[in-house]
Amino acid sequence: MHVDYEGPADGRPLVLLHGGIGTGRYHWSKPLTALAEAGWRVHLPDLPGHGRTPVGDREYGRDVLVDAVRAHLESLEEPAVVGGFSMGGHTALALAQHDHDLFAGLVLVGVSVRDHEGLHGWRSKFEPDTLQEIYPLWVKQLARLHEPLGGPDAWRGVCTRDSSGLAVDVDLDALAGLEVPTLLVRGDTDVTVDPTHYAELREIWPHAEEFVVPDGGHDVQLTRAEVVTPVLVDFLGRAV
Repeated sequence: MHVDYEGPADGRPLVLLHGGIGTGRYHWSKPLTALAEAGWRVHLPDLPGHGRTPVGDREYGRDVLVDAVRAHLESLEEPAVVGGFSMGGHTALALAQHDHDLFAGLVLVGVSVRDHEGLHGWRSKFEPDTLQEIYPLWVKQLARLHEPLGGPDAWRGVCTRDSSGLAVDVDLDALAGLEVPTLLVRGDTDVTVDPTHYAELREIWPHAEEFVVPDGGHDVQLTRAEVVTPVLVDFLGRAV
């Protein structure tokens, strides 16, 4: 799995997982500088099937992503704080069900604990022809991001895979055993998030903090970075 790095080599590890059809550096580009300047060694993986990491020989699915992240965390000398946006958050939750010892902290942005209608509607926007017609400038950016996977049209395969819908269901009882500092972030207008899911997470994690971003959509770490970045820096500075 390809990983980019920012921040001091001897900093505490902060592993940031990207969302669907994105890459590590793309989905975390806005808060990245502040987090590195705060002393974190920021790890920015391209999850399998994205950016500079091919899917490999296995059938694409959440387990492929979870296994890749597990292998990376196991290679570190100490537990890491893991941040996950959307698909990356679902990957982190799936891993955290049983591998508690790999985590020093957890930050989740725009996640669900089971399927719901809002999530289905969001995924439908990833259909390649729909993206090409409605968001041509975004498609140009996606083409550049995913070209290493197989040329200028590789983005289509990325979108097709992610729009098919990876598993998001998790075992809340198993997650309850994860007792690390936790921050839950969601935009107040994010249709991909059912607020009751965050309530369920806070029920199993009484220690968790929740930040609702005003005028916030799905990728608030990008579109509302001026609000979210200071919260991330503050939380991480206090939590670890």
